[in-house]
Amino acid sequence: MTASITINVDPILFHLGPLALRWYGVIMAIAVLVGSYVFARQLRKRGISSDHVYGMLLLAVPLGIVGARLFHILDNFAFYWHHPGQLWTLQLIGLAIYGVLTGGVAAVVIYSRWKKLPTWRALDCLALAIPVGQLIGKCANIINGDTWGYPTKLPWGFVYKNPHALLPTNLLGVSTQPTPVYEQLWLLVMIATLLYAMPRLRTDGTAFLLYLGLYSFGRFFISFERVNNTLFLGLREAQLLALVVLVGVIPLAVWLRHRESAQSAATGR
Repeated sequence: MTASITINVDPILFHLGPLALRWYGVIMAIAVLVGSYVFARQLRKRGISSDHVYGMLLLAVPLGIVGARLFHILDNFAFYWHHPGQLWTLQLIGLAIYGVLTGGVAAVVIYSRWKKLPTWRALDCLALAIPVGQLIGKCANIINGDTWGYPTKLPWGFVYKNPHALLPTNLLGVSTQPTPVYEQLWLLVMIATLLYAMPRLRTDGTAFLLYLGLYSFGRFFISFERVNNTLFLGLREAQLLALVVLVGVIPLAVWLRHRESAQSAATGR
């Protein structure tokens, strides 16, 4: 019999009437606060007032939640087609990371355009802030059991015991792949890579594209161990989105570099 890691934490902290306060919400709030702190520091380093972080957050948090929920619903369309009453919920569960990115990035772009800030430079400030927030946020997934992997005999598998865990009931007590930890390990590699590369990237936007490429590369392979619906050629929604991102980041980075060179030539720099 192989050893495994038992998780018997109740995802629900306490009930307040019909509402339940979950560890997920608390940890995600901490992730947003820490990520915002890193974002503010990056804004200052790149010559943008850190005061803008408050306005960006006012847009990014709601748009990120809406985007994440929409991506989650699309990924589980068959379930929500038969359970329309669960399409929207006040509980912060069922949030897809690519939806968070889409909503959050849209908010930064909208705000930057409105305030006439350098948009690509503002996005670069997210390159380190997002993976730091993700690293913390994955702790919420570990407690929730909502990103479960396939059953495994590996000694580091997760065994969920609490009946409130969000994985299927037939997997309670079964050792499964600890996919949130795999993602945390990859995020640590990403953060180290970004810390090394960002001071050396001179073109606005390339740091953000590097983050997107690194995350999508890791997520593509980690998703093979996650139990998600397959959409096309045996691939999950997150994997298909990862491929789209990976195909797009290199030509976009080349275009940004070419644009910067053209602008420098036009201004005689």
